[in-house]
Amino acid sequence: MAGYPKDSPQRRIGSRARGIVRYAFSKIGHWEFHEATGNDFGIDCYIELSEDGEFCNKKFEGQIKGTTNPKRLKQEKAFSFSMDAKTIIYGLSSHTAFVLLYVDVNQEVVYYLPIQDYFISRPEMFKKLDTGQKTISIHIPLDNMVLENDFDLVQIAKSTYVDGPTSKLRKV
Repeated sequence: MAGYPKDSPQRRIGSRARGIVRYAFSKIGHWEFHEATGNDFGIDCYIELSEDGEFCNKKFEGQIKGTTNPKRLKQEKAFSFSMDAKTIIYGLSSHTAFVLLYVDVNQEVVYYLPIQDYFISRPEMFKKLDTGQKTISIHIPLDNMVLENDFDLVQIAKSTYVDGPTSKLRKV
């Protein structure tokens, strides 16, 4: 007789992280969380902004990563996270903002990092994509928390990008 499927810590952490992200945006009130369905190519969710009670197609794509042990950098006020290079390239190719949502599931805090803006402000990072590395270490500022004071997230949702995953990527 075959056994039943086994549960795993990774599945539990991922499931909790998705729930925490959904709750963090819903409690702000002017965001709508849409979970992506089907095969996961890098986008776990779409988070859409409502302004003055209307949805005007301002949103960002989200990649949710949960952890029980965030890796805080001693030298700077940031977490370090090793992200798959393929996922970064996929995100950089989007005309819509692509945001890493890094979730400390123990503290139930969501941190965010807009990937295109991160690379635009650090042009040297584009070279790492050409080296064949499977993962690239990125730094998520501790101040980038999903909170009711969400001016930066609103601006991210209104962002548009052109020119794909090259050092010429720019915000319009």
